[in-house]
Amino acid sequence: MLARRGNEMRKYMIAIAVTVILLITAMIVYTTLDSIRRIDKELEMERERVIMQLVDYINTSLEEVAVTGTTEFMEGIINPVLFNSTNPADQLRVLQFVMDMLRAQYSCDYLAFISDGVVLIRSVKEGLDIQDLPSEMPEEGYEVLSELGGRKGTFISVFNIMELGPLHGTYVDLVVDRTEEVDAMEDFYSQEKSSLVTRQIVTGIIALVVALLITTLGVYFLTRRYITAPIATLTKTSHGIMDGTFEGEVEVVEESDYVDIQRLLQSGKVLMEKMEEVGDED
Repeated sequence: MLARRGNEMRKYMIAIAVTVILLITAMIVYTTLDSIRRIDKELEMERERVIMQLVDYINTSLEEVAVTGTTEFMEGIINPVLFNSTNPADQLRVLQFVMDMLRAQYSCDYLAFISDGVVLIRSVKEGLDIQDLPSEMPEEGYEVLSELGGRKGTFISVFNIMELGPLHGTYVDLVVDRTEEVDAMEDFYSQEKSSLVTRQIVTGIIALVVALLITTLGVYFLTRRYITAPIATLTKTSHGIMDGTFEGEVEVVEESDYVDIQRLLQSGKVLMEKMEEVGDED
């Protein structure tokens, strides 16, 4: 009986330990995944910030170019006849000059002037094989390219309309490489995630060990104090009464969960004593 009770207690403690492990593991997994989602969200926000920062800078500076690039200003640095000419060849020369001016201001891999969906003139960074890029302005005014000229990375294409005298209505498309900056940012957040997972695993292992230790010891002492020990005492008392070797009185604790059994044993002891007295009289 004691062996069976011991097996039941072991199964009970194992069940509690497994439950604790599952609960703590679930909490660790949840907090880890939540933290990873948070880091990924921060990365996406930071990436978007870098993109918008560049887009705003290009648009703002191009607007400044448009403001300072009045007809009088342009005519002061370009032959007025050439600047005001409607000849397509002369206009291309003006566009080439403006392109060189923009290339000196921006570090771009690709720059093109577009009119009515047609690329009028373009400049490509040496070493890039760019065959085709959108010739229509995107709805947001910019787009992020994952490849440019056969090279993988992060490239930001910004469209802006040029308001320079005869060039009115001509779009400029600048493509700037931000691969190095975005890669460095992604590496940083990747390291943050790795460090986070490592910390979570170490913390989880410590929490599991401590929780299992506390749970196991707690269950052991509680069951020993309130289940195993009282049952063992009752069993010993019942055997003593049956064998006639029990001495003293059966303790009845009213607050005990075993009070009914204690009263039963007490009644049994009284009954056994009376039977002994009857036997002595005979």
